[in-house]
Amino acid sequence: MIETVLAVLVVSFAFIVLFRLSYMLVGKVLLEHAAMRVARARSVGFNDFMCRKVARVALIPVSGKRLWPTGDDAIDWNMELSRIPIYMSTRDESIARGVFEYEGWNWLTVEPGDGTDTKISQGFSLFDGTDRFSLDGKAGVENNASLYMQDNGL
Repeated sequence: MIETVLAVLVVSFAFIVLFRLSYMLVGKVLLEHAAMRVARARSVGFNDFMCRKVARVALIPVSGKRLWPTGDDAIDWNMELSRIPIYMSTRDESIARGVFEYEGWNWLTVEPGDGTDTKISQGFSLFDGTDRFSLDGKAGVENNASLYMQDNGL
């Protein structure tokens, strides 16, 4: 019986570790995807705030708990999908956080560069939220915004 208990504990621990490692792998893949979306957004002339919003939306699946809306204001996934265009159209950070806010967005760093050297990093936690480590994503595309966009200070 002792051997069975020990075996179950070891197998359970291995399962939990593999589950969390698969979550980290998904996070890494989504960070690469978000970096590519930010690079594309920058290459067509979007500003830093818009690039941050693009990265945040791309990383919703691995951004952890939704901080806003919560409780009685909580929304289901279909309602959440309908709020993404509203979030993307916001003009400043305070309004954007009034539409959506996720726990993982607090540990997200976006460096859009000029679109040819975009870097993104986000903090991930393996278990209880106290042990954060950073995963990175990088991407780049050719920047053609100057060919068809006018710089009007926006």
